[in-house]
Amino acid sequence: MGAGERPVSKEAAKMIRVDEIPPGQGRVPMIWRVREGAQAGIEQIAAWLHERRERYDEQVRRHGALLLRGFHAPRSAADFEALLEPTAPVLQDYVGGTSPRQVVRGKIMTATDVPGSYSIPLHQEMSYTARLPARISFFCVTPAGRGGQTTLGNMREITGRLDAAVLHRFEEHGGVQLRRNLPLPEQTAQRPGVPKPWTEVFGTTDRDQASATARLKGWRAEWLDDGSMQLWQDILPATRPHPDDGEVLWCNQIHIFAPVAALRWALNDGRAELAMRLSHARATQPHLLDQVFYGDGSTISDEDVLHIARTLDEAAWPLDWQAGDFLMLDNMRVAHGRRQYQGERSILTALVGHADETRQTPSVSRARPVPAHA
Repeated sequence: MGAGERPVSKEAAKMIRVDEIPPGQGRVPMIWRVREGAQAGIEQIAAWLHERRERYDEQVRRHGALLLRGFHAPRSAADFEALLEPTAPVLQDYVGGTSPRQVVRGKIMTATDVPGSYSIPLHQEMSYTARLPARISFFCVTPAGRGGQTTLGNMREITGRLDAAVLHRFEEHGGVQLRRNLPLPEQTAQRPGVPKPWTEVFGTTDRDQASATARLKGWRAEWLDDGSMQLWQDILPATRPHPDDGEVLWCNQIHIFAPVAALRWALNDGRAELAMRLSHARATQPHLLDQVFYGDGSTISDEDVLHIARTLDEAAWPLDWQAGDFLMLDNMRVAHGRRQYQGERSILTALVGHADETRQTPSVSRARPVPAHA
C-alpha cells in the first residue's frame, strides 16, 4: 500500500481526541496534546492522522511547526515511519548534507551525531543548497538526561531583527556561497570542529563518482594534494521567498560555517581546546576550514557574521522533549538547533521533500555559475 492510501479506521477516529494548544507569545510550535486515546496503537494513530491530514497540513502552514504529544505507542524508527506516511508522503535523502548522521531505516536518520558537548545554532536544514527540504520532522525516542532541548526560531521575526544595511550588502554583492573542505575519513580527527569526510557526504569512496554527483548538483569540486575535496556549493540569495506565499525570509548558514562564527560557537560552548585549534587554523591553514563568501567572491566582514549569529541565538526558544513526541517544521519558516546535553539522547529525523518530488528521487540543486575564488 503506497503513501496516502492507508484505510481510515472510524473506530480510531472516535477514540482519539486532542487539545489544540496554539503557540504563546514569540513561541513555537502549535501543539496537539492527546486528551483521549493515548493508548491507541500505531496503526490507529496513523489512520487517524490520515483522516486529519488536511487539518494537519493547514496547521503546519499556519504556525510553521506542529508537535503531536501524548501517545504511548510511538517509540521506534518504524513507528516514526508509520506517522510520516500520512503526514509527509515525500521524503528525500541527505546527499550533500553537512551534519554527521546515520541512516536508521529507509530515509529516517539520526538527527545528528554531533557530540553532546556541542550546542547547535538555529538553522534551516540544507539552506546552503538551491532546493532545501520543504519540511523537516523529528521524533523523540529518548530525551536527554540533562539538557538536549531542541531550539526553535521564528524566521519571520529573525529576518525583521537583522540590520537592513547587512541585508543590503548581501543583495549588493550577489548573495552568498559556501565553500567546504571535506577530508578523507582518516583526516577528520586532525580537523577542528566536526568535519564530514567526502566519502560520507557523497556516499561513495570513488572520487570520480563523488565529482560526478557534485556536477549533477551544480557544484564545483576540486581535489587538494592531501586527498580532501574543496567543494564550492550554490551561489544563493541570502534571503528567499517562501514558496507558499512569497514572504521573504533569511535563509542560509553563514553564522555556522564562517570561521569567526565557528570560533564564537566553540567559545560559547566552553570548548576551549577546539577554539585554540580554530584560531591556529585561521592563521596558518585557512584553506582547510569551511568558509563563506559573498556571491561575487568578496569577503563577508566578521562584524556582519557576528551580528547574524547573535540575532539567531537571541531568538532561540527551547523545546523540552518527551518520549514519543512527533514534531513537524516548515523548514523555511522555523529554524531549529540544539542545546548541549549529558547522558543518552536519541532523536530521529526525516527530510520532507516538495510535492513535485518522489520518494525515490533526491532533489537536484539548480546552481548559478560558480565563480573562481582566490
